[in-house]
Amino acid sequence: MIGWGMIGVGDVTEVKSAPAIFRAEDSDVVHVMRRDAERARDFAERHGVARWSTDAQAVIDDPEVTAVYVATPTATHAQYAIAAARAGKHVLVEKPMAMSAAEAGRIVEAAEAAGVRLWVAYYRRTLPRFVKIRQLLEAGVIGRPLSVHTIWRKPTDFTGWRWDPERNRGGEFYETACHTLDVLDLLLGPATDVAGVATHDRHAVSASYRFSDVMGSGSWALGTPDALDETVLAGTEGTLSFASFAPTPIRLVTADAATAYEVADPEHVHGPLVATILDELRGVGTCPSTGQSALRTSRLMDSILGGS
Repeated sequence: MIGWGMIGVGDVTEVKSAPAIFRAEDSDVVHVMRRDAERARDFAERHGVARWSTDAQAVIDDPEVTAVYVATPTATHAQYAIAAARAGKHVLVEKPMAMSAAEAGRIVEAAEAAGVRLWVAYYRRTLPRFVKIRQLLEAGVIGRPLSVHTIWRKPTDFTGWRWDPERNRGGEFYETACHTLDVLDLLLGPATDVAGVATHDRHAVSASYRFSDVMGSGSWALGTPDALDETVLAGTEGTLSFASFAPTPIRLVTADAATAYEVADPEHVHGPLVATILDELRGVGTCPSTGQSALRTSRLMDSILGGS
């Protein structure tokens, strides 16, 4: 039996990674933690979880917990993930992996030293619409890929923990752009030749990078009156356009036609990723979002922000 312990049971575990997706014939959620006792108890009762706690260490030390899911704000990821790894538990940690690439590296080192598996919740690596994009690229529909450009802007009021530098170092860019950058790593390979600039408050960020021989750039602006989420992959035979967040149609434009592919997201977007994790624990597959792949994304974000 794969017994899951959840550290942090807030909005993410209600909507994106509900306990139901961890439940299979040989897997179950056995212990959850939240600092607010009443909310921890309520979560456990509503989701049929046997034990709840306000103490993360109690989850880590539970002998029935095989794997720990760390779903807390970014500033505590390393603390809990390293403690779980050192206790011999496999670890799934929310994204971004940590407050910096150096911190993320320490999580990877702890997992490797303990001989446990480490995954990061970059769930787009397994979402059906990104699987479709990868299949289209592999089929050569745009010919040789030449460039990729991301534009992302949205209104925001700059409140909440994402804008608290003690809990998240890079504002909403650090919490959201990582999804796009990570999926580009999946589609095109690791980034090199990274450069970036940002406003002092992280309200606007621009970057350039290279994925093998594909030239890339991105611009992110927070606090704009309108919203736009688009990444465009241009090649010698066409272009592929897609959104990172909303499940809008994937658009393919070639010299002969324009095609839209509508691929819906599952009810719980973490579901396909968790399925690959369970398969890996059963010895029948591998999860594509590892500590090493997420560490590359952390290094990319740090390079864009100048390591500050």
